[in-house]
Amino acid sequence: MGGGQWETQRERKRSREEEREAKRRLQIEFADKLWLARNYPCDDMVLAWLSENRADASKIGSSRWHLETLPELHKRQQQLRQAAAFQEVLDRAKCSTQTLTAAQVLSEARSADDGGFPQIPQDKPAETKKRRANAGKAQPSRKGAKA
Repeated sequence: MGGGQWETQRERKRSREEEREAKRRLQIEFADKLWLARNYPCDDMVLAWLSENRADASKIGSSRWHLETLPELHKRQQQLRQAAAFQEVLDRAKCSTQTLTAAQVLSEARSADDGGFPQIPQDKPAETKKRRANAGKAQPSRKGAKA
């Protein structure tokens, strides 16, 4: 201790207990986040936290973590995120009156993976050929037709 103060035996014991408790909590949090990353889509910050705290919280060696565990987690996260995006497209399609083909659903899910959000297909009003053909022409006045 600085300033001529000595740490008492009681203070040393308390600080060791606090360190043990902090390490135990870190191990529990690490195990929880690792389980979460293996089973549910989660943010990249969870994977970063796991990488930063792996040495203190687990018995996984750094070579095993970087060569086996982390690539496996990234691959699993991609699969989980694709499944979640696919399910989101299906859920949105349920609300729509338009039916989707499997190819459309897959393309929507892929576009969601690229940073976009799955969109609900909108029903477009069917335009007739007559409307399109007469779109540029002036419409006759209806006032004179009644008289």
